[in-house]
Amino acid sequence: MSEAFAAAIRRRVDEAAGALRAAEQDGDADAALAAAGGLDEVLRMARAHGVNTGVNTGADPGAGPGADPGPARGGQEAR
Repeated sequence: MSEAFAAAIRRRVDEAAGALRAAEQDGDADAALAAAGGLDEVLRMARAHGVNTGVNTGADPGAGPGADPGPARGGQEAR
């Protein structure tokens, strides 16, 4: 993987996270949903290629934008 590719992924993460924050601040639920989907997509791409984005993708669903709730998804406790 090239550094240019990694930099492009990081830039896309920053843009998507910014769009999500803006939509949330505007109270636009539809735009927030779309932005969250875009952020999720680019974070999956980053993980697939081993790109560290600096976005918390831990198992804590309240960890912030782009957090991956992991096995505890849907309010069910991981066992």
